[in-house]
Amino acid sequence: MESTPLRRARSWLGAFAAGVLLIGGLAVAPTAQALPTLVPGRTVYMGQPKLNGDPTVGGVLKAELGGYAPFVVPEGGTPSFSYAWTRDGQVIPWATASTYRATQTDMGHVIAVSVTASYDSESKLTLQADYPLRIAAKPRARGFDGDGTLDLFARDSAGRLLLYPTDGHGNWRPAQVLGTGWNVFNTLFSPGDFDGDGTVDVIGRDGEGRLFLYQGNGTGGWKQAFQIGQGWQDFRTVSAAGDFNGDGTNDIIAVDRWYQAILYPGNGRGGWLQPYGVDTYWINQDPVFSVGHFGGTNKLGVVARDIHGSLTLHETNRNGWFDAQPTGIGWGFNGFPVVGSGGDFDGDNNMDIFSVDTAGRLTMYYGKGAEYMTSGRPDIRWYGQSVVGWGWGGFTAVF
Repeated sequence: MESTPLRRARSWLGAFAAGVLLIGGLAVAPTAQALPTLVPGRTVYMGQPKLNGDPTVGGVLKAELGGYAPFVVPEGGTPSFSYAWTRDGQVIPWATASTYRATQTDMGHVIAVSVTASYDSESKLTLQADYPLRIAAKPRARGFDGDGTLDLFARDSAGRLLLYPTDGHGNWRPAQVLGTGWNVFNTLFSPGDFDGDGTVDVIGRDGEGRLFLYQGNGTGGWKQAFQIGQGWQDFRTVSAAGDFNGDGTNDIIAVDRWYQAILYPGNGRGGWLQPYGVDTYWINQDPVFSVGHFGGTNKLGVVARDIHGSLTLHETNRNGWFDAQPTGIGWGFNGFPVVGSGGDFDGDNNMDIFSVDTAGRLTMYYGKGAEYMTSGRPDIRWYGQSVVGWGWGGFTAVF
């Protein structure tokens, strides 16, 4: 026969197993906190995210879902997303959004982002986006006067160089004269920041084939000018190429008398690295100008116009070579004395192209950026066009 204490112990254990406690002979149900419920983690799946956008100083990078949408097994719930951006592998503490605007501090450094999909505290997955990108020096699209918006340069018949700034929303601000005596140059263009000081510059080629760099001061004026090359007189075109080889510095592309496109990589200090040919069939492709990251991806674009007035986009993954297949993006441009690109005119973060016709009208063509890929009409790269200026026919250069 069991003793009384043993019977009491068995009674207490039975009550505990039944979910009640005996206190002072009374049966008391335990509180909810006494029996925590553990939710086992589920398995989360997600396609490899992609890092896209404009990998230049002032450009917006985007962490985008790729492959397939996230899902969880067993299913249930909607995922939330969080983002962690890094510079050369070190976390950028304040960068936690799906987009990141590169700063001067990032120039030359590799930016990456990791995306976390979470269904609950125990069910989450973190993947680094393809592909980390080295941030290039400030491009021509950031403007000349330091406010980060599109500006156009124009040279008048008297040799004055003028700046036409915008407010970043499709409106012009008052023009200003930047200097005189610029009619000695037969070619003028802006390479963006060519000397690595964080400000946009201008390059001119004179009649003797000499190249001169005019260093911008970041507020719409100049620091100094100096010669950076000679023997350039035989090139059919000389123009900006952006960071074509992906080393973080801006480069120049020139087309020689044999119609070979040659890359002259910048060294980031106003000088050059070793040049090399990047294309051998640029016959009747004139002019050549950079359109930056025209497709809204991390690919860099250069546009050429042929004798029929068609515009062809030549893109590169910033690996120092053009993609195998260029893309036609427009036609009917053969009647324009000037065609070029200055950046984003209307403030939608997409690169635009402009033309000046024989009547002196300045027309802007509004690029779709990456939206053309999902618009159902991938052959159409434009939202539309509009005349944004008159009286531009008297200028001897617009860039």
